[in-house]
Amino acid sequence: MRLSIHLLEDFRYRALNKSIPIVLEITSDTKEVISDKIDMKEIMLYKNGEEIYGSFIVSTLSLPKYTFTITEHTPKYMIIDVADHDESELLPGEYEIKISMLIYVPHENGSYSTKELTAIKQITIF
Repeated sequence: MRLSIHLLEDFRYRALNKSIPIVLEITSDTKEVISDKIDMKEIMLYKNGEEIYGSFIVSTLSLPKYTFTITEHTPKYMIIDVADHDESELLPGEYEIKISMLIYVPHENGSYSTKELTAIKQITIF
């Protein structure tokens, strides 16, 4: 199972807009069942290895309710806006977006295990 970050085509990422929408894609080469509960751990812009803009997030208290199956041909997509997780000023520049999340994998006995997925992507903010 892997996580990928995609930028929106034809969207101009500008510091003044205070909007950094990205698409997250969870996919797998094999058939895997995961919970609908996905906890974000980190949504951050880094510059030269330093945390510049974003947030570390504590997991929510909700319980998994439903499951869905992902494969190479049926990924799970999520749209998030990095700017929703920070109120500070964003400056133009070259950044790395780092997203980390916890995926819940159900077991036959009703319990769940977690799997952490992380992705990094370069982005230019104008």
